[in-house]
Amino acid sequence: MPTVAVNGAVLHYEERGDGPPVLFLHGTGASSFIWDRTVPLLPVGRRLITYDRRGFGDSAGDGARSLQEHADDAAALLRALGATPAAVVTQSGGAPIALRLTIAHPDLVSDLVMAEPAYQVLLHPSLSVSRAMAKTLVRWLVLRDPAGAAVAYYRWASRFTTGGNAYDGYPDEWRTTAIRHARATLREVLQLIPPGPRAGAVREISCPVTLLIGDISEPVFHRTTRRVQRLMPGARLVRVSGTSHLIPADQPEAFAKAVADALTI
Repeated sequence: MPTVAVNGAVLHYEERGDGPPVLFLHGTGASSFIWDRTVPLLPVGRRLITYDRRGFGDSAGDGARSLQEHADDAAALLRALGATPAAVVTQSGGAPIALRLTIAHPDLVSDLVMAEPAYQVLLHPSLSVSRAMAKTLVRWLVLRDPAGAAVAYYRWASRFTTGGNAYDGYPDEWRTTAIRHARATLREVLQLIPPGPRAGAVREISCPVTLLIGDISEPVFHRTTRRVQRLMPGARLVRVSGTSHLIPADQPEAFAKAVADALTI
C-alpha cells in the first residue's frame, strides 16, 4: 500500500481505476477495511481512493487533535494525489469530517455521499446513547481498559434493533485492526461530542448530497441523518434494508449501487 506524507502524518492509501476521483473517508473506529466489500463492486469509470486516517489502520503520525485536523489531512491528500475535485463517500463519524472538508475547501469536493452521518449525536439524547457512553467511559477511564471500551462502543454502534450486532460477525482481521487503534477511536468519540460543524455552515454546502440510512440500525443515527436532511433539503435519502449502522460492511451490494447511482457511474 503506498503512502503520502501530509501535515506530519504518513497516510496509507490505495487507488484503483481511472476517471473523476472518489475519496472514501472511513468513520470512527474503522479504517479502509470498511470499504473492502464495496469498492470492488463499483463499475469502472472512476478513480477510487481509500485511505486510513491518521491514528487508524496502517497510517502513522500523532493522533488527530480535532476533527478539523482529519479534514485538513483529507484536503492535503487530495491535493498531493492530484485528485480534485473529488466525490467524497463516508459513513458515521467520518461525516462530520467530510462536512468540515467541504466547508473549508469547497473547491475540493464535487459530491457528498454520507451513510448515517454521526452529526450532533448528543443533540439527540436517548437511553441507549447514555448507556453506551457510560459503559465506554467507565471501561476506558475507570477500568483502564481501552480495548474493552472500544469493543463496547463498536458493539453498540453496530447493533441491530432486531437483536445482536454486526461487529461480532466481521472478519477477524477487521476486528484486530479496530482493537489495535482503540485509543484513536476513544479520542475521536470525545471529539464528536461538540456539536459541530455549525448548522449554518452545513446549510451553505451547495454540492449534490446523498444520505443513506439503515432500516434496523441504532435509532439515534436515524435522527442524526434526518437532522442533516433538514439542513440540506436538496439531499437525496436512500433507505437500505437489513443493515446496522455500518451499511458498507453489512450490505455492500446495496451500498455500491447507491454510490453508483449518486455519482452516475
